Amino acid sequence: MKTLLLQAVLFLCSCFAMGQKTLFIPTEWSNPNNEFYNKISDSRKYESTNFVLYWGDKVGTNPAAYSDAALRFTPKSVADTLEHSFKRFVTDLKFVSNAPTTNVGKYKIIIMVMNTWNSTDTRLEAFAHASSFSNVIGAMFVHPQATRDGGALSHEFAHTLQMMMRIQENPGNGTAFAGYDWAGPFFEGHANFMRAQAYPQWAEIDGTLTRWIQTRHFMWSSNRHHYTNFHLMYYVQEKDGFDFTRRMWAESKNQEHPLETIKRLKGFTQEQLNDYLWGYAQRQPAFDYPIQWTSQINNTSNFGKKIREVYKLIETRMPRYTSRQYTLLTKVNGTTDQYYTNNDWAPQDYGMNIIPLYPTCSETQKKVTIKFKGHSEVNPAQAGWRYGFVTTKTDGSISRYSPMYNSDGEASFTLDSSTEANIFLVVFAAPKSHVNYNMDVGYPKQRRYPYELKIANANPEGFQPAANFRKFLKTNGRIHANGGGWVSNSANVASTVYVGPYAIVRSGTISGNARIDGYAMVEGGNISGNAIVRDNACVYNATLSGNAIVEGNGWMEGGSVTNSANIKGNAMLFAGNFGNSVVVGGDAEIGSCSTNGVYLQFPYWRNGRTECDGKGESDASNIDINTAFTNFSAASMAFSVTPVCASPTLGISNPILDTANYGLSIFPNPTAGNLTISFNQKEQEKVTISVFDANGRKLDVVTSQNYEAGQYEIQYNCSKLNQGVYILRIQTGKNIVNKSFIKQ
Repeated sequence: MKTLLLQAVLFLCSCFAMGQKTLFIPTEWSNPNNEFYNKISDSRKYESTNFVLYWGDKVGTNPAAYSDAALRFTPKSVADTLEHSFKRFVTDLKFVSNAPTTNVGKYKIIIMVMNTWNSTDTRLEAFAHASSFSNVIGAMFVHPQATRDGGALSHEFAHTLQMMMRIQENPGNGTAFAGYDWAGPFFEGHANFMRAQAYPQWAEIDGTLTRWIQTRHFMWSSNRHHYTNFHLMYYVQEKDGFDFTRRMWAESKNQEHPLETIKRLKGFTQEQLNDYLWGYAQRQPAFDYPIQWTSQINNTSNFGKKIREVYKLIETRMPRYTSRQYTLLTKVNGTTDQYYTNNDWAPQDYGMNIIPLYPTCSETQKKVTIKFKGHSEVNPAQAGWRYGFVTTKTDGSISRYSPMYNSDGEASFTLDSSTEANIFLVVFAAPKSHVNYNMDVGYPKQRRYPYELKIANANPEGFQPAANFRKFLKTNGRIHANGGGWVSNSANVASTVYVGPYAIVRSGTISGNARIDGYAMVEGGNISGNAIVRDNACVYNATLSGNAIVEGNGWMEGGSVTNSANIKGNAMLFAGNFGNSVVVGGDAEIGSCSTNGVYLQFPYWRNGRTECDGKGESDASNIDINTAFTNFSAASMAFSVTPVCASPTLGISNPILDTANYGLSIFPNPTAGNLTISFNQKEQEKVTISVFDANGRKLDVVTSQNYEAGQYEIQYNCSKLNQGVYILRIQTGKNIVNKSFIKQ
């Protein structure tokens, strides 16, 4: 018995030993040219189950007691925080394999705590980044200040696992989105998506959402929002599960863009990919991403709800960042209801516009009608769009979605003002083929997809009464006598200053002949002389003087603009000083510059630009690849039938509009002939499917018979119908669902 007991103990001990991960000693550390050569000590090391921390001689063997609080940290606390992310990312979600035969299963991940060595080698200084050692095991390089909580650590650990995807799960050149420009922005957005899996309360933070709501009309993989593009991944997770997001990394191919990976793994055509991505874009007005989790206090929440909460904080505490959240259309000269997207707003590849609509009908059921026509001549080989309507409730959560539209034509949707607070039109740029862009090619080299709208029975954002425009900003203020714009009581605005009727001055000092016009917003700073802030520009705590102009969607936070310098386009500038005749536009983000030139992109070696290099408008980097367009004629934008305010009731009261009841779908939509009608029957009963025109007249009965419980697809030939919008109605007993479709 004693022998058997001893054998059992020895067996358990050997199993425990076999399960223990070992320390990997990087070959780099034996290289005299490596920054860590002769700087690693076992007396400055802490091990946990899956991690090993190393730090430098400056903070000693007990860094928790170091005199400088900025460099003070507790190794066990850091390791414990990392173990939380490891459990979530690896043990629970299995983003990478932890099997004993894999590198992650054999070795502890290495954490180098930077800025803790007595050395002048700047390579030993960093805030937070991830990589690997010897192409064997992932590593993180973090400043003590980046270890304070799980935010930075979980983000960087996600990067570490991305490295392990390339090393362990998907090795090879150009796999796991490594080593080529057009997939690079995915690393940061995906790391933030992963962080939310470990810390759902950080499904969104204000620092990323502020950037996203200002740039979501940019192409999805733009470097101007590469930390903030991850809402798409919430949608992918909802539709296809978290494991699909893992497969994107584990099964990506050489030099494949992440969207191409989705396309290939789903077996999509480009048009089907666009339809799929439209589903994500249509969620944006309500941030409707319903993946749920249960918090520590047992309250159920979801990613979308958290994003809405963060948005409300931005609206309250940093409202300047809302200046670009909604697209502002430009009215076509000589018309009353025809609008277009100018170059500042036209969406780029997979970018989107969100346009609030304000119904003008007096009825409770307020029907809005639009005519959409894309300027395909700007990019004839690529041009494509998806568009549709969204209604939300008072709290900003989703109410209803309209059908998707994918071609020029007319569409209507009805806001029920008794239950719904807002209606939005969403337009998504859907390219005919996928194009990969090198990192920071810049605004002039990115394709845009402008379009025009005729809008009946509603005003788009910026054309509602001036008193209601951005009303949430207008508290404790007054109307300025010269121009009729809104001025806060805390602002000092001279009587000689013009403030246009839609402009807002929240604080600051404005004097001389300065003009604040269009939809411009000013908060803080000093504006004097003949300086102009106009269009949808935003100026925050900046100094403008002389003949300086900030216009378009130009963003100026801190710093100064003097002489005749011009900030325009979608430029975002922080704390820089700009003078002489400098022009900064496009999607540029640059530092101070008074060397005359035209700067339309972030300085980067691939676009041939360096900081303040003086290159002018005719330089190759500034030549726009997008063809100019001319507005459509009023005749070509006319409605086929004059729209009315009220929607037809189709002979019933209070029809059920939630298509989830039957899973009712129509494909293709629009259609030139045959429709496939799909629906889900939960129990045996009679089902009647009918077709009505837009005025509520019944035109045809598709089917009327008993169906067993199950999923059905039936065909309907609608080639006999004229071009226009029709309504398909499914009825079982008293339950009715309506869904519209377009006959081309």
